[in-house]
Amino acid sequence: MECQWWQTKVSASVVDKHPRQQTTVREHPRVEHCRNKWRDADIHIKQFKDDPIIGWSHMGEVFKKWSRDEIQHVLEILPTLPSWTEIQNYNFRRAKDSIHKGNPSTSELLHKSIIFYDQFFKERNKKSIIVHESSHHIYKNLEPDGVKEFADLSGWELEVDKTGKVFEIPPKVLIKPDSSVSKDEDFSNHVEEFYISPEMHAKKYPKIHQFLKGKLK
Repeated sequence: MECQWWQTKVSASVVDKHPRQQTTVREHPRVEHCRNKWRDADIHIKQFKDDPIIGWSHMGEVFKKWSRDEIQHVLEILPTLPSWTEIQNYNFRRAKDSIHKGNPSTSELLHKSIIFYDQFFKERNKKSIIVHESSHHIYKNLEPDGVKEFADLSGWELEVDKTGKVFEIPPKVLIKPDSSVSKDEDFSNHVEEFYISPEMHAKKYPKIHQFLKGKLK
């Protein structure tokens, strides 16, 4: 039997009688089979794509193929992420450098993609980066009432100028400087902190924390 590189071969054998929780497992034969090295690797491996995104809006960015070592790094992380990230719903692409200097990753919502740049593999906080990118997809799927509730809790306001044009005014107190870019980015920053430092987030932003606890299940 030939196994994939992300699997290991388990030889045929006889499994001895042994206790398991509140019962006893009888002696039984075990057939030769392939076992995932990382949980759900057989599912996640299909999410890695080598083809570029057609019509990608970040002009100048160059897509590239995944290496086996890079895939392994991500496969090791995915099983450790909370289920609310819905990580199984996305596909993963590789690109060389972001047009935004130092950016490790970004999200493309139309094709449900997360793009990993070279910088990602130099970062120590890889888990939180993937959580942040997943949060952009979660935000997209919020109901309008959920978007409004978050915006109100965070402190976003609307301002109308003399011509009747409406502007979104970011919160006076930002969880991160780039939260002022959009409600989407603000939401993703809050989710990232909710994941990294739940106690600190609950202390500093109790209402948003409770909102996220209700949405991220």
